[in-house]
Amino acid sequence: RLTTHTPLHRRSPAPFAGSLSTVAMSVVQTCVPACTKLVRACSQSHHRQALHSNRERLPSKVQQFASFQKCSLAGARLVPRTRARGAGAERSVDRLRNLQVRALTIEEQVVTIQTKTGPMHTLVLKPTAPGKYPGVVFYSEIFQVTGPIRRSAAMMACHGFVVIVPDIYHEDEAPGSHLDYDGPGADRGNALKIAKNMHDYDSDAEAAIQFLKSHQACTGKVGTMGFCIGGHLAFRAALHPDVVAAAVFYPTDIHKGSPKGLTPAGGGRMGFTCDTLKRVPEFAEDGTELLMIFGRQDPHIDRPGRKRILNSLMDADVPFTWHEFNGQHAFMRDEGYRYDGELAIECYTKSVNLFRRKLNVGDLPVPSSSVGTTSLESRH
Repeated sequence: RLTTHTPLHRRSPAPFAGSLSTVAMSVVQTCVPACTKLVRACSQSHHRQALHSNRERLPSKVQQFASFQKCSLAGARLVPRTRARGAGAERSVDRLRNLQVRALTIEEQVVTIQTKTGPMHTLVLKPTAPGKYPGVVFYSEIFQVTGPIRRSAAMMACHGFVVIVPDIYHEDEAPGSHLDYDGPGADRGNALKIAKNMHDYDSDAEAAIQFLKSHQACTGKVGTMGFCIGGHLAFRAALHPDVVAAAVFYPTDIHKGSPKGLTPAGGGRMGFTCDTLKRVPEFAEDGTELLMIFGRQDPHIDRPGRKRILNSLMDADVPFTWHEFNGQHAFMRDEGYRYDGELAIECYTKSVNLFRRKLNVGDLPVPSSSVGTTSLESRH
């Protein structure tokens, strides 16, 4: 039963029968005076100075929540504890000290990773809280590290991962630059995509994975994730023996790869000569798990193309899950008419669940004595 809430001295709970605006006004009438009183108390005398000068008196999480100096707030929940304290100046400080703050904040930095083809500008995002976290190599679209890509990487980092986003065209574009979401930008990105040898993409992946494994905030467990060409690169980087899981979103050009038995020089190039599809059986050898996500209205990976990828994974007995949604290409990009926020939330959740299972605890083995099971089985 939903009841309205009024101040204690004139509270008269009754079943709610009004509009939502009534509830909103009730919440405002109750919460605003309390918040105003707390702000007024903190502004008096030296309370504000005590908050910033005597930082050691506050839990580190409260310091992060109060300062906003180096990180952005992903979300917080303040739960007051009821504990008797002294009056006056100490009371307002104690209120802050007795807050349990649940706020996962992140910080970012830019590093340069040395690769076989030159320095690679790379964005690093990680939780600000001390400790070690699993790592994710996040690959961008053909436009490199744009605003939507930064926000997607931040979304993953906020769930407890060290995320690195390398420039995929670092040989040809200025460090940290990106292409516009327009015709000329798409043309430039597609031209750079097919001009680069697949083995050069592989050497970039090797350097990124080794950097992430050795990062002081990383546990050494690594996964990959990417959109568009980044989906292809995340798929291919997952062939690395140190990668145990990959979230692959509408990966372009995998289905156009070379047939079995053909080994193009240098691994070929994006499009009709790359050898990615030929290497699919390597996933089964390493036990890497794939999360494959597609949009059914995506013209870049049509139904026959998706079927070719699916059959290759099934024929090689690769551990994977397969999801096709009613969405267009780039439905994860939070700019433009193709963005589908509802699908994006669902797919982020699937990605986080995969990485938490594979990069944290891992699959739990089923005892070989169980009826009808073998030691190779696992339960999730």
